[in-house]
Order: sequence, then C-alpha cells, then structure tokens
Amino acid sequence: MPKLTVERLFSDPPLFADAPRHPQMAPDGGCITYLQAAPDDRERLDLWRADPTTGAAERWVSGADLTADTSPTAAERAEQERRRTFVHGITSHQWHPDGRALLLVAEGSGHLLDVATGHIRRITPEGRRYTDIKLSPQGQHLSYVADGNLYMKRLADGCERTVAASEDPNLSFGIADFLAQEEMNRYDGHWWRKDEAQIAFTRVDASPVRASRRFEADSQGLRVIEQRYPFAGEANPAVGLGLYDVVSAATRWIDYADAPEDYLARVAFVSGGLAVQVQNRAQNRLRLKLIDTASLAAHTLLEESSATWINLHDNFTPIGEDDYLWTSERSGAGQIYRYRNGGCEPVSRGQGHITRILTANSERVLVCGWLETPTEQHLYRIDLADGRPTRLTGPGWHDVTASQSGAWLFAQGSSLQSPGRIQFGRGDGEWQPLSEIKIDSQHPYHPFVDEHVTPELGTLVAEDGQTLHYRLTAPPSAAEPVPLIVYVYGGPGAQRVRNEWPPLLLQLLAQRGFCVLELDNRGSANRGLRFEAAIHRCLGQAEVRDQALGVEFAANLPWVDPERIGVFGHSYGGYMALMCLAQVPERFRAGVAVAPVTDWRLYDTHYTERYLGHPEDNAEGYAASSALTHLEGIHGKLLLMHGMSDDNVVFTHSMRLMAALQEANVAFELMTYPGAKHSLQQKAVAIHRFNLILDFFERHLCQ
Repeated sequence: MPKLTVERLFSDPPLFADAPRHPQMAPDGGCITYLQAAPDDRERLDLWRADPTTGAAERWVSGADLTADTSPTAAERAEQERRRTFVHGITSHQWHPDGRALLLVAEGSGHLLDVATGHIRRITPEGRRYTDIKLSPQGQHLSYVADGNLYMKRLADGCERTVAASEDPNLSFGIADFLAQEEMNRYDGHWWRKDEAQIAFTRVDASPVRASRRFEADSQGLRVIEQRYPFAGEANPAVGLGLYDVVSAATRWIDYADAPEDYLARVAFVSGGLAVQVQNRAQNRLRLKLIDTASLAAHTLLEESSATWINLHDNFTPIGEDDYLWTSERSGAGQIYRYRNGGCEPVSRGQGHITRILTANSERVLVCGWLETPTEQHLYRIDLADGRPTRLTGPGWHDVTASQSGAWLFAQGSSLQSPGRIQFGRGDGEWQPLSEIKIDSQHPYHPFVDEHVTPELGTLVAEDGQTLHYRLTAPPSAAEPVPLIVYVYGGPGAQRVRNEWPPLLLQLLAQRGFCVLELDNRGSANRGLRFEAAIHRCLGQAEVRDQALGVEFAANLPWVDPERIGVFGHSYGGYMALMCLAQVPERFRAGVAVAPVTDWRLYDTHYTERYLGHPEDNAEGYAASSALTHLEGIHGKLLLMHGMSDDNVVFTHSMRLMAALQEANVAFELMTYPGAKHSLQQKAVAIHRFNLILDFFERHLCQ
C-alpha cells in the first residue's frame, strides 16, 4: 500500500476537504448557504447552498468567477495573517434581510447576488480594494474601509459618503488594530445599530507606538520595513470610539476608558444602548459598560476581577430588559451567570467549561462546551429555571452555528474513528443529516486507509494534581522500539488533544516509523483559568515539566525507544521545543523550533503582559521565561526555521537566538523562508519545510 508523502498532503485535490465555513440560513428558511474550498484548489472558496430537508447540496457561485486585476492590499494580507485563513475567492457572504439577495465579498470587493436571476453585480466602487465590507442590518446601506478610511454607500442610489477619514498614515477608522485582531479576537472596527440610525467605529492612532525597523527578505531582495509594533512594556496605539449619526452626519466621541491605557475589548449595539467591554492594561479587571447613545453617559453593568488575568469572550447575551447572560471563570472554569434586576445568579454549575453561548431566550440557552471530558465539545440546551443541561450531540468534537433565535442549528462533528458529518437541526435537538464523509473507493484518502492509525487518548496527573490529557499515535506496526516525537504547542489559547479526526501530519509521521505524543500541558486552553494559571508570571516552566511527565510515560512504553526522542513545534510550540531541549536535555536528542519566541520582551503587549505582567514589575519572570537564558543546556541537535517577513514573531527573535547559540558554541541547523510570514502557509514553503523536518528527524532519531 502507498504511504503518505508531504507532496500529496499539500496537493490538490485535498485528501479531506475543509469543513464548510460561515453557514447561514436564508431568511425564509429555504436553504443553507456556506463557503467551501474548491475541489481543484484548496485555497479558493466557493459559495454553496444545501436544502435543509433533503441535504442535497450544490455549488452556487464559483470564487473563480469573481476575480480582481489588483493584488491584495497590506490590510488584506494582514487580516489573513491575523485570522490564519489563507484563501481567495469568496471570503465572506451575508444574506440581505429581505432574502432576495446576498452580499458576496471576494478579492477586495463587494458583489450583490440576485437570488431569483443569479445575476451578480459589483457594489463597491471600482479602482481600489476594500476590507470590512458589511451590509447594514436593514439592508439599505453598505459600509467598507479603504486605505484606513471608513465609508458608507446607500444601495438605492449608489450615493457614497465618508464616515471618517484622514491623510495621516498613522490614523485608521473602522478597522480593528493589530492587537485587537491578533490577541483579542476582535476583528471588527465598526458596528451598525439595528435601525441603521448610527454607526459606532474605532479611531486607531498608531503614533504613540515606537516605530521600529525590521528587514523583510524575499526573492526580489531586501527591504527595510518600518513597523509600529507594540513591544511588551511599551506604548500601545490610542483607540478611540466614535458614534456617527447617519442623518446628521455628525460624530461624537465616547469616553469609554477608566484609564489612558485601557483596552477596547468588545463593542455591540443592544436594545438599551451600546455595550462596551473595557479591559485594563494589566488585564485583571474587565468592565461591561452600557453607553446611552443619546447622552453618551456610561453605566457599568458588571465588573470582573482576577488575581491573574481575565480571558475575553463573546458571551454577553441580552434576553430581556435588564436581563442578560454572561460567562465567567471566577470559579476557576467557564460557567454561565444570569444578571437581572440588579442581581446575579449562577445558571450552570459543577464540572465542565462553557466556551460559547450560541443563543438564548427567557427559558433556555444553547451553549457549546464540555461537561464530561475536555477532549470532546458538545452542544447543550440548559434550562434557565433549574440549570439542567441536555446534551444534543453524539460522541466526538462538534462545532455548532445557530441562528440568532435558536430556531436552526448547523453542526459539524468528527471523532478519532469518524472523519466527519454535517447535520442540520431545528433547535430542539432533532437532527437532519446533510452529509457524512465515507472513505470509499472513490475517496482521495482511500489508497492510504490501510495504513491509517487511530490515535489513543489518555490521562496523566500533573504535580499539582490536575489532569493532563494526551493523544498518542503509534506506527502501523513496530517490530522493535521506535523513536518518539513530541508534537507540542503548549501555550495559552490552544488545545491539541481532542476526540476528532486526527490531523494527517500525525499519519505522515507514524507511517515514517515515528510514534507521536501530543499533551495539553497546564496553561493550555479549554480547561478554565485554574488550569491556565500555572503559567502566571513565568512561562516555559510548568509547561516543560508537564511535557517531561508525558515523555517519562511514553518512554516506558515497550514499543518506544527512550534514547531516541525528539520535539517539534511552531510559534509557542517552537519556544517550547527550545525550552524542552534546554531544560530536559537528558530526554531530548533532537528538536525543531519553527518561528519561536525567544525573548518575551520582543513580543506584543496584550499577549505577553497578560501572563508575565509589565517588564518593569517582573524582570525576574521575563529573564526566566526567555529561551536565551537557558541555551547552555542544549546538547541535542537543533533545527531552527523562520519566515523572513514575519510581522508577528519578528525575525529578530531568531537572529538573537542565532547570535546567542554561536556565543555559547552550540551547533544548530538553520532554514529561512524568504517572503514567508509567521504561518508559513505557501504550498511550496509547506512542502519544503515538512520534507526538511522529516529528513532532520530521520537523520538524528533513526540512525
């Protein structure tokens, strides 16, 4: 039987098509629309529609039909990098509220699809590209951003109006800034009121941020890039919040902050005004304020505080006048609380972690999260009267989208044994299958299915008694002990170990004779703040001890060679690979660090200070958390990789690492990728990178 190759893994047609993106229900309920990668080009998204009663689906509009003569702007490329979505074609869509048309956003322009005729017309002005393209709630207007300026257009007559603009290159309007996109998961910079009378929008002034210079190298040569990157401990951009009146064209400015360095975390129009979440710079206090849109007076609805930090979320859910739901980790894990008439009462209780409120009314709430095990994600219906949960999904990991009213649900699920299924529901837990992946003789993965290995899940106990979950993928057959690769991320905001169809990279490594261990150490996501807080004020310590515990377990398996163990990771995982090599040198023979953070003073304010605090207040923690502090402990073989146009973990991280390794006389191998940014997503780069990683581990773990 053939074995997987890196080339096949990254070539078309994909072995497994990406899951549908951004599912929406037509206003009349007649069809479900979604975006899906084209079978002949995994990087192009097409618009599909499916019948919710029969499951029959068809491609409606090809992304290839909506092309552009110009290249993506810097703002478009930056948004792709922040969202980690590297696609073209139709990148978003939105139903017109009357159900007769859809907004299609493609190649930096907005288009309106007439449902009855299939006719598509461009509705953004010609001559330039746009971002943040939105239909207003009633469908009368379009809003968009170009060159950092915010515009609106009346669709009835095509009249365009400037909402906010400036020729100052340091000012932008209506678009989320770098920190909001990269670290706060806030991608919006402007918001329409439901009746279309007002637009709230951001004004971002980057001038307080020190201008730093970095090199970008690509196949065309070397350039010096000036970037206002907010390094830990330094100034942030100044973010204002404006309120634009559509009738008068006047803008008033909202004084939302309690201190000059507060972050604008979330913004949403609600029936009582404008709901604004304000986070202090230390990120241990969050205030939810309601802004009266007439007087601009602010009223604090609730305040969260923490001895460590507060994780942002999108779960503020009004269900009536002075009646709303909120999730908090004040008990150590995410639970739902109900605020009404000035009081607060818990809704969900006990074990588990609620990650997302999908929709709610005065009787029940639909949520995603886990109650039994963090390796599975489910949809639950929770009765607000008694807090009783009812699970509405089967075994595995499920991502669910719901309509605002909760009348319909769209669930995508898989497990270690099942590649995936898509289901449609009516909100009461009754599901209609739309599609299910079957690996028959026509499926692209069929030639490799006999070599497929089902990983196993298990648990270990950390030094503080908390449970650690691991996923172990063994080679299809092993006549003698095999080398082990620890595939690690290890940082906040991510979870690797899930009961879902496993990444094919695991199969690639297993078919090359490696056992692969993934372990979610303390600090990882989806376990609650108590589990995460082990990394507070010092990174790369508790995480490494937990990974070492996993290695100790795996090294004692009869089919693992304890003398041939490697570690591999990207970004925080690259940092973890360095820290594992340096702090547990007796265990690791070789490691691959891709785009690693090496000195946390070189990373951004919002992320770094959340965990380590301000550098002036925690110099010892910053020093202990730096990979550069521990390099003399590295005795194993090291392969370092980095994109030479990385604007997130800037290339300076690896340059400092290289200089320090040379100063310490530590040998290493190096591969840089001209033109590549942090995610290293280009097809040629991905193929080259993973072939090199395989070669490295085969040379140092298999010989």
